[in-house]
Amino acid sequence: MIKVFIDFDGTITRQDVGDAMFETFGGDISIDAVEQYREGKISARKCFERECEACGEVDRKALGEFLLQQTIDDSFPDFVQFCRTNDIDCCILSDGMDYYIRQILNNYNLSDVPFFSNILTLEPLNGKESVKFVPSFPYTDEICDRCASCKRNHMLTISADDDIIVYIGEGYSDRCPSRFADIVFAKDDLLRYCRKENIPCYEYTFFADIRHRLQGLLNDRQTGNHSAFKKRKQALLARHELLMGG
Repeated sequence: MIKVFIDFDGTITRQDVGDAMFETFGGDISIDAVEQYREGKISARKCFERECEACGEVDRKALGEFLLQQTIDDSFPDFVQFCRTNDIDCCILSDGMDYYIRQILNNYNLSDVPFFSNILTLEPLNGKESVKFVPSFPYTDEICDRCASCKRNHMLTISADDDIIVYIGEGYSDRCPSRFADIVFAKDDLLRYCRKENIPCYEYTFFADIRHRLQGLLNDRQTGNHSAFKKRKQALLARHELLMGG
């Protein structure tokens, strides 16, 4: 089976919603926390904890209005339908927060698309008008702290040995899972990383580009081209090394 795993912020959405949300409600402290995380000075979990603390008391109405303004790639809903029509499993893997992911998917009638992420609880303050951000991290990895929600672990746990793993991303947190995927679609930071690390990938701008490429691969397979979807040797070695504890 073909299984597609998709980053959320900046991939499905037009901007990194998490960064924008924390910058909007947490200001310069949140920006500084992200910079320290990208420089490797703090873990992803510590970054989120600092961002949530920086946001302090958040007006619930203002948060709702912010989320209503967030937009997605116009071709993503059609891509989801394409996957379902062709019996391709798709799942969102995010190192963002479930609260805004769920809200945005609901806004676009995509609430049935499964996802894994960190958890953001809104703790009421002063009645119901204001809230405090309380993060939790059920999917951390004991060894790797690049992501607070380990995309690699999700991807490999959900996939069977004979599945073809497709990964779609654009940012820093997508670097790790791209090493373990058979087919990678990349743009922005992830594209630069893949080219630097010699990870084969397809460049894309919109999900319509990915749909077109996958349709071509499906057509090739139907005509007997068995190399259209195949396991990537280096990804297989990486998965085997991880399994063996290397």
